[in-house]
Amino acid sequence: MKGTTDWTLELDHLVQNPGQQVARDDYTRANADAAKATAAGRGPDASEPNPDAGTRMVVNLSSVHVPAFCEASRNKDPKPYKNAYDLDKYHIGDRPKKPNWKLKTRQIVDAALPLDEGAENVYFGAVELNGPGIRFYGDVCLVLRREAVEPNTIVLDRNSYDLVRAPIRDIVEQKPQDQQPQARKAEALKLCGAWHDDLGTMVALKAVQVLGVRRRRYTTGQISEIVRDDEDYMEVLKVGTFGTDQLPSRPAYLWMTRKSRSRLQAPSQSSYAGSMSAAAVVTGRTGEAVRHRRRYYRTGARICRLCQNLASDCPVIFH
Repeated sequence: MKGTTDWTLELDHLVQNPGQQVARDDYTRANADAAKATAAGRGPDASEPNPDAGTRMVVNLSSVHVPAFCEASRNKDPKPYKNAYDLDKYHIGDRPKKPNWKLKTRQIVDAALPLDEGAENVYFGAVELNGPGIRFYGDVCLVLRREAVEPNTIVLDRNSYDLVRAPIRDIVEQKPQDQQPQARKAEALKLCGAWHDDLGTMVALKAVQVLGVRRRRYTTGQISEIVRDDEDYMEVLKVGTFGTDQLPSRPAYLWMTRKSRSRLQAPSQSSYAGSMSAAAVVTGRTGEAVRHRRRYYRTGARICRLCQNLASDCPVIFH
């Protein structure tokens, strides 16, 4: 289902009307174009995109659950990675006969999303360019292959839970109660875009909104930071689950943190990685990245030998 927002028109409007205090100049358009290029995996001086760079869908989970995910993948489980419905936390259309029973927040949000396949078949992730995903959801970040995400996959320009938080919640609650579910659906459609057609423009729009109008070029690092800043992220609604076969099979780049560095053996060599070519990014127990170093360490050792929480033959990286 296509959203109701024309993302190209939104970006053009912002670029052409940057504000009364700042005159429009060529830097605004150049920076918007730079953000779109970065999302596509193309650097500031590159004419062609790097296949290992650009936006990816990422999913965070606790390292405690990684062995089960790997085992399910090995055993050809039809749903190696499981959502809340697979884990029987929520039910579709199942309303217990209790006088004070209410829908859970996740169910209210899912009912508003344009999910043709049904919420039980959707697996949520975030858009990431160059970081460890959302630590709140787990200390291991799984990075899906580019081809694992269908071109028409729905992307929201923000967290879907914003649909039940101010100010969208206030807009919805102005309607009579029986009209609120439909009003929430209409608001959800305004947040929707398509992975292939709209994501680059959505990234550019967010970059200009957050970084602002300036007479300096945005760097790729600045653009990367705003794509997923803490829990301010762009949400991916992937239809269908995934297993280790949909993760890259090459050696990992690890986002080192204070905690994870203490748990990992020293790397044999280091280099800066400007791409999301890793299958997993270890974010550590604290989730507090060493920002002043902001380096990736490429190691020849398998991740299972680096992190004690993973199985000794972990197919998250090698399968």
